[in-house]
Amino acid sequence: MKKYWQALIVLSLMTLLMVIRIPLVSSPRAISGQNHVAIVKAQNIAPNQGEIIPKTPEKPDNINQQVPVILNGETLFLYSSEIEGFSPQKRAERTAQAIEAIAKNFEIPLDSLKIVKLEGLRVIATEEDAVFSLLEADAQAANRPLDELATEYLQIVKNAIAQYREQNRVNIPLQRIIFAVIEVIIVIALLTLLKKMLTRLYRQIEAWRTSLFRPIRIQGLQLFSVDQEANLFTGLVKLIYWGIVTTIIFIYLSSVTRYFPQTRVLGETIFNYLYSLLVNAGKAAIAYLPNLFSIILAITITYYIIRFCKLFFNAIDAGTLSIPGFYRDWARPTERLLVILISVFALVIIFPLLPGADSPAFRGISIFVGALFTLGGASAIANLVGGFIIIYTRAFQVGDRVQIGDVKGDILEKTILSTRIRTTKNEIITIPNASLINSNIKNFTTALRDINEPLILHTTITLGYDVPWRQVHQVLIEAARSSPSILENPAPFVLQKALGDFSVSYELNAYTNQPSIMAQIYSQLHQNIQDKCNEAGIEILSPQYSALRDGNQHTIPEDYLPQNYTAPGFRFNPLGQLFNQSANQGNQQKPMDNQD
Repeated sequence: MKKYWQALIVLSLMTLLMVIRIPLVSSPRAISGQNHVAIVKAQNIAPNQGEIIPKTPEKPDNINQQVPVILNGETLFLYSSEIEGFSPQKRAERTAQAIEAIAKNFEIPLDSLKIVKLEGLRVIATEEDAVFSLLEADAQAANRPLDELATEYLQIVKNAIAQYREQNRVNIPLQRIIFAVIEVIIVIALLTLLKKMLTRLYRQIEAWRTSLFRPIRIQGLQLFSVDQEANLFTGLVKLIYWGIVTTIIFIYLSSVTRYFPQTRVLGETIFNYLYSLLVNAGKAAIAYLPNLFSIILAITITYYIIRFCKLFFNAIDAGTLSIPGFYRDWARPTERLLVILISVFALVIIFPLLPGADSPAFRGISIFVGALFTLGGASAIANLVGGFIIIYTRAFQVGDRVQIGDVKGDILEKTILSTRIRTTKNEIITIPNASLINSNIKNFTTALRDINEPLILHTTITLGYDVPWRQVHQVLIEAARSSPSILENPAPFVLQKALGDFSVSYELNAYTNQPSIMAQIYSQLHQNIQDKCNEAGIEILSPQYSALRDGNQHTIPEDYLPQNYTAPGFRFNPLGQLFNQSANQGNQQKPMDNQD
């Protein structure tokens, strides 16, 4: 409880210091004759406006009715005329009060009393307020000119004030010295208590190192250690301490300097600056309370809406809640999209309520940020839109084996702006989503996941027409079944894709449920095809015939040839004999031409 008592004492002493700061002598400005100000204003306004006009008769009604203006028991001068609404008695009382207030306030110099000349009126006033006024009726009653009478009364008032201050000068310094000593004691007590509280807080922070502070981590990344948190808290305490000390010193200096004429202006400047700063800050804080309440309300509503969205989409992602036509893999992207939209909407509501939102600097920053998004965000927006299109078209998921253009591999990461693919050679390729929506995406995994159908692997070989097609089918199916990653059911099958000029194209189709190892399965399948063809005596070679083929030997399978068929030998003629035959044929054609 001791530390709470110390805080209470500090607060009480600071309050007392502020109270002492109030000027020791009340200002005469509140007591100064308001009727004189009204008279000064009335002299500058036309009579037809209905303002009060000093009543100045040609001859006083009763010059024997004279009321003295008294200060400290001595009569200064007499009032014998009245102003409409103010009798001589009332004028004398108010004037005496105003002069006495100025005499008691040692901060008002005598030279500040001057004569303000108006039409039919002379006002004795300080630099800020009127003290009393003299009319033409007063001059006629004294049988003297108005200016001469005003000058005489001004000098009388100055002398009376100087005499009054001289008589009361003994008590003023003693009173101020007492207050100055009290202020020094209060300031020393405040600073001592604050120092003790600071030391106690330092000890408490050291004790919190092992009990309160914990390292702040995000997964495996440590943002703040225990020592960093303790040092940060210590620095914050020091900042608050020196802020309070600075405030106390400002208040003390502005107060103590008012006791000396040489430093009174400096003290007033310091206090007025600090006071206006605090008052403006307080007024701004109070004026900002409605906006602050609106901001807190908007943040609270946004927080609970986002929290409800997370609960809703978590249920969809976990399978405890289902919506017809809405897939589970849409839950997380839709949640992120809604959170972004809700946050942006809340920001649009909060933005005009922020402090300084209407300032030119704030508007300039907003325009600059908007220009950056407009000029440099076209590609980012295209990628963003492409990312959502890919998500909601369910083109692929993380881990799928896909082929996009010339790139084939597994989806490593799918973000809102780009997609990363790991190829079969462990190459990481990043493709912007804007490019994906313009490409054909071949997914080898989605059939097994979505429709529970295995992937069909296919490969093509070409064989000559001399190999029976039934034998080829049997050999290829046996080769597929010999591969461990090929499914027995559904069974492999062979399609004859084309009948070419020299060969037949056979396509082997086999089912597998392991699309992620397509390369290894194709390699095993090709090896088994080679082995099975070799065992069956089938040469995997497409026959290509040259111009020397005479066409005597048939290339159809033996089962389709006659039983007594014997393949003739290949006719071969020497090159010279071939040229002689050509020459003889030419000579035989000439006589025939002559006959024609």
